[in-house]
Amino acid sequence: MKKLLLSCLVALIGAFGFNGHAQSITDPYIFNHLGVSAHAATTGFGFELATPVTRFVTLRAGASFMPGFSFNTDVDGTYQSEYGTHDFTMNVKGGLKRAQGSVILNVYPLANISSFYIAAGGYFGGSRLVDITGHSDQLQELAGNPSIEIGDYQIPVDKNGNVNGQLKANSFRPYLGLGFGRPLPKGRLNFGVELGVQFMGKMKLYTDGEELTKVLTDNDDDWQKWMDKLTVYPVLKFTLSGRIF
Repeated sequence: MKKLLLSCLVALIGAFGFNGHAQSITDPYIFNHLGVSAHAATTGFGFELATPVTRFVTLRAGASFMPGFSFNTDVDGTYQSEYGTHDFTMNVKGGLKRAQGSVILNVYPLANISSFYIAAGGYFGGSRLVDITGHSDQLQELAGNPSIEIGDYQIPVDKNGNVNGQLKANSFRPYLGLGFGRPLPKGRLNFGVELGVQFMGKMKLYTDGEELTKVLTDNDDDWQKWMDKLTVYPVLKFTLSGRIF
């Protein structure tokens, strides 16, 4: 995926950024302006700085911050005793708070007549997607290796009756999108909208810093469905941009 993304970037810049024109550091479009923008998106709230690379290409870099949203759900679990396997249910909380950075190129194929662009780049950091926590007084000091089931994984319950896990994605996530607007407005302000996808990779579950190994098969609970779908994360972004100089 990284090689495909790099190939796309080279092809786009070659087609539109250097189309028949030998660009050099003296080109009047290179880094001659600076813009700043604020956005609300499915990645959270954030800001970006932008500068031109050529007439057709704009480089932007920034950060997004997901507020501390959380949700609660019941999950199944098991433990062993001399009488066999026993089932139980635990209420766990999922927390979505995270921060991530991004470096993205906007390519404007019709720069002189339209604000439509193709975006390509990547997000980094923020690999810790969901924190999973839970507690049960009944499971404190319980023998029989109690654990809860999250997708195809089992998270152990510690001697205090606590569960602690982290659902993680790749630390670098390629990004492709389409948008309309200019992070470097021709005037002072510009409103933009963008729709794209982050390629997250396969979700992995950790506890106490250690990656867990799948021990279940064909588990079709809501967690597993969610983990399967999150290999591609949709990004819808609304941006207000201004020119600094």
